[in-house]
Amino acid sequence: MSQVGITLSKSTLKKILLLLLFRLSLDLAYVYVVSPMFSYLGFTTSLSFVAVIESYLMIILIGMAIPSNISRASHFFIWMFAMASIIPTLSFYAMHSGSRIFMYAIMIGFFCVVLTSKLPVIRIGTLKEGRTVGIFFLLIMVVAVAISMITKGGLSHFNLNLEKVYEYRPEVSSLIDVGAWGYFNSWVYSVINPALIAWSLWLKKYSLLLIFIALQVLFFAISSHKSVLFYPFLILAVYFIVRKKDAFKYMTWGLIGVVILTSCIYLIFDNILPASYFVRRVFFVPAQLNFAYYELFSDIGHVYMSNSVLSSLINYPFEYKYTNMVSLYLLGNPDTNCNNGFLATGYMHFGYLGMWIFSIIVGLLLWIADSLVGKRMPKWLGISILTVPFFSLFTSADLTTAILTHGIFIGCLILLLLGQKPDLLLNNTKAGALHESYLPHNLSSY
Repeated sequence: MSQVGITLSKSTLKKILLLLLFRLSLDLAYVYVVSPMFSYLGFTTSLSFVAVIESYLMIILIGMAIPSNISRASHFFIWMFAMASIIPTLSFYAMHSGSRIFMYAIMIGFFCVVLTSKLPVIRIGTLKEGRTVGIFFLLIMVVAVAISMITKGGLSHFNLNLEKVYEYRPEVSSLIDVGAWGYFNSWVYSVINPALIAWSLWLKKYSLLLIFIALQVLFFAISSHKSVLFYPFLILAVYFIVRKKDAFKYMTWGLIGVVILTSCIYLIFDNILPASYFVRRVFFVPAQLNFAYYELFSDIGHVYMSNSVLSSLINYPFEYKYTNMVSLYLLGNPDTNCNNGFLATGYMHFGYLGMWIFSIIVGLLLWIADSLVGKRMPKWLGISILTVPFFSLFTSADLTTAILTHGIFIGCLILLLLGQKPDLLLNNTKAGALHESYLPHNLSSY
């Protein structure tokens, strides 16, 4: 027993040290890259020694809360939540300054998510003929969206230049995102076609894999949403890394490498674009917006979901949409949509209580994901299908928006369709590995 305790202690210590190194890389990137280049956007530096110390102590608590391996799908999403949202917010809090009470409220929200997600998984049955019908329905959705985009003139806005997406997006969105198509398009970009990419990889149907990847590139080129282009790479990364024993170590080192590499590209070659995309936009914009939402709505009052599910009961109290109001507060104009994750919007709706209630709901969503993945499919497959919707939930979408528009609900339905009986997975002991027992018998001829 003592040997087990020592082993676990060493594993936890290594995990904490790695998280501290990631945090240090973010701090240095902020001070030497992000702040000098983007101070005009509010990324100024105002170091607080006390905030630095307490925020690094919080990293230790996060390291103790994050699981050491991916034995449940939620373990991956908790790691992603910490790396994409919580730790960058701690870095911004220390390097830029921010409300201490709000920072502690964020930490409480994180632990609410972790604790709620630990509920025992429930057993969910599988669909036989429903699986085939479901796959065909997904295929029809993808084809319908592709045809819709093309027939509405989307090809006239075809663009593969990442630097020009903001020029094309407003006009093309007014063409292709009309009415219900706004939902359909988002579901297909973010969940359905990525799920079909993962499904093709699962079945080792590489011709289908190439077709769905090509469709994803088409969706990016017409929609001008940058993130759409990177979803296939994300799925491949999940496929190759999540199945490894030390997946968290490799993933954390990968993020550290990205931060260091993109920062060095700027410092050595004076090219800010990689650091702007991967350091400022991915990590520090959501962190900055967390505090912007807090500062704005603690001053002007809360929304109480009057912009969404309670709109019929409560009048929305402001002139602009909340994302435009944050833009006005932060950037001086209401022309930009400053979206952020559920912690910021939870505070916007109901204050601190909203943050914690939303966190419990997010924990329950992770628990549902665990139950839908469980022993019904390889963990990498379930994770790859839900990664994009949950990433949106953590960094760029309100809770209800992430569930409906960004596809958490659709992703869960897909997991329900793809699930298999546990006894078909028992022959393979390596988590996530491919084996004939993973292949749905009524789809193996595809």
